[in-house]
Amino acid sequence: MTLETVHLLAKPAAYYQNLNLEHLITNEDVIVLIGDACYDHQRYSELPGQHFMLTNCAVARGIIPKNKINLISDIKWVELIDNAKKSISW
Repeated sequence: MTLETVHLLAKPAAYYQNLNLEHLITNEDVIVLIGDACYDHQRYSELPGQHFMLTNCAVARGIIPKNKINLISDIKWVELIDNAKKSISW
């Protein structure tokens, strides 16, 4: 399985508001929420693509993701990046 792009988002959604991420991320892409981006998981779930959150980040922040966001391990995160044509850290 080859993915198009893995987008690693590490900051709250307000930080990226001028970028219009909804125009930069496609349905073929994957979003991985890490760090403080986990706090805005509901807002990020409105973006296209598959959505994941690192389990360690969710546990550290006491977050239980809702909607279409799935928890993943560090190993799965590395597998996603390895199977993608490119990755972008925002």
